[in-house]
Amino acid sequence: MSDTTGRVTANIHCLGAMLLWASGFVSLEFLLADWGALSLNAVRFVISAGFLMIWWLLREGVHQALQVSWWKGLFIGALGWGIGSIFLYLGQRMSDPVTTTIVVAMMPIAGAAIEMIFDGRRMSFHLLAGIVLAVTGGYLAAGANFHEGTVGTGMALCVVAIFLFAWATRATTRELETLTRPGQAAVTLSGGALILVLLYLGALPFSPSETKVGTIDAARFWPFIIFVLPSSGIAQLMWIYGAGSLGVMLASFHMNAVPFYVMVILLALSMGEWVWLRAAGVAVVILGVLISQIPSGPNKAQTQS
Repeated sequence: MSDTTGRVTANIHCLGAMLLWASGFVSLEFLLADWGALSLNAVRFVISAGFLMIWWLLREGVHQALQVSWWKGLFIGALGWGIGSIFLYLGQRMSDPVTTTIVVAMMPIAGAAIEMIFDGRRMSFHLLAGIVLAVTGGYLAAGANFHEGTVGTGMALCVVAIFLFAWATRATTRELETLTRPGQAAVTLSGGALILVLLYLGALPFSPSETKVGTIDAARFWPFIIFVLPSSGIAQLMWIYGAGSLGVMLASFHMNAVPFYVMVILLALSMGEWVWLRAAGVAVVILGVLISQIPSGPNKAQTQS
């Protein structure tokens, strides 16, 4: 596979992952009234991790489980995906959705910092321009207003969360190289599921509202299925494929297009309206993606196919 073809495929994987992730935000609107946040996230991670584990072992053989550095894989997933998701949830609860949006749009900055620290990534003009465009486009797409955000513990937790997500993405794709992408996704997501189940069990006696298990009726069946599998497990697998090739920094640019995808899904369901500012935002994000991936000679990022 040529470098150009590989990059196109990786970007398609990232785009697909973000589309599926966006569908989870829409599905969540149908579920939160009945479910506690801790119980819903624990169920989501367990089902997704279980699906990926079964699919991986059926596809590549049960013997693959004997070749895994389980402690490393589970630790990466528990810290990055599990603790990271908890911090993001607590950060939003302690601040507001606007603050969370502002911080999450900084994911390309977190990705760049992680690659600079661990991989010695050098910043070229193309990369810096791409980061600025991706972050700016992310704010436009989300409709975030800096004056409405709040600085405090909640924002700090959100910042830690995005750095944990960026670190976990890099660690999954770079430090578990003996595994295929499905294996990397399955093992690390299992670590996230483990920590969330432990948190759920620990919170049972103290937080009935957050640990409430809802009912799955006809109106909630498909939103539940979409939330616990396509928008989580399958999206995670596509994300690992894409980020494994592009690197966490370039892959994270795609995250800032999620608000636009949410708008499109709501529009398709006759639950929303077209907002030109979000469309302009995603156009800026796409421009950032294209500019950042212009080859820059010796500073060109090392990628993994």
